[in-house]
Amino acid sequence: MASGFQRRSVRPGKKSGTDATSVSKEFQGDLDDMPDWAKPSPEELEKQAAEEAARQERAAARAAAPSMPAGSTSRTIASLPVEPKAPGSIEELRAAMEQIVAAPAVAQPSKKERREARQARKAAREAGEPEELSDDQWREKARSILLRQLTASDKTAKQLKDKLLEKECPEDIADEVIDRYVEINLVDDQRFAKSWVVARARSRGLARGAIKHELRSKGIDDELAAEALEQIDDESEEQRARELVRAKLRPESMGVDRDRALRRLVGMLGRKGYHGGMAFKVAREEWEERFGNRY
Repeated sequence: MASGFQRRSVRPGKKSGTDATSVSKEFQGDLDDMPDWAKPSPEELEKQAAEEAARQERAAARAAAPSMPAGSTSRTIASLPVEPKAPGSIEELRAAMEQIVAAPAVAQPSKKERREARQARKAAREAGEPEELSDDQWREKARSILLRQLTASDKTAKQLKDKLLEKECPEDIADEVIDRYVEINLVDDQRFAKSWVVARARSRGLARGAIKHELRSKGIDDELAAEALEQIDDESEEQRARELVRAKLRPESMGVDRDRALRRLVGMLGRKGYHGGMAFKVAREEWEERFGNRY
């Protein structure tokens, strides 16, 4: 029997033609034994031969293709490159993220390389060689330095500029970056002065004179300092001095020698910025209040 020939049986009521036959396996004989009226036409034989050849080519292609994993039902149609598509669901997005995380990280310098780079920078600083950076790189570095300084505590423009110059930042770039921080209110000398006055008077018991000296050393001009020091009046300053003296007079030993105790108290108040007249007056009155009836 010819390869690819499908056995045929006669449809009842028909004798010849395409309507006289249908594909079937009922006829088990050879093509030569089939009646002439039931035999397929040459066109049909040619068509069947072409279909069989195509089927064999597909089978050969499947056999040459790599095998799919167990349980997979998909088949490779062509070995064309397929562009990755965007994730269309939460599961696909999660899988894509896991692939990104699992991807090898960018190579980082080793500890030895980092140590050598630090040593090279240190040697350059000790040799007095300025760090070779572009203006944009210096601006970026200056901004990072200022942010670290301001994160730790509020600072004046002078303090920040001194820090940048200490890091060998060009002065014009330091002024430019600080001016920008002033514009966006990250640096405010007036705000700093007011908060400094309150904090130093409360935590250290400093008088206005001592606080003014500290503000001047931090770059606050006398006008801003005077405005900030208006928060402390004479009465509150004297009250704070009395609190300091009372704390020192708690030990009984301070009542044994009056003159010696007064010298110590006046010296303590003087170091905190209180003028001599107020210091002696407060020390004498508080000593009399604490030990006057005993000695």
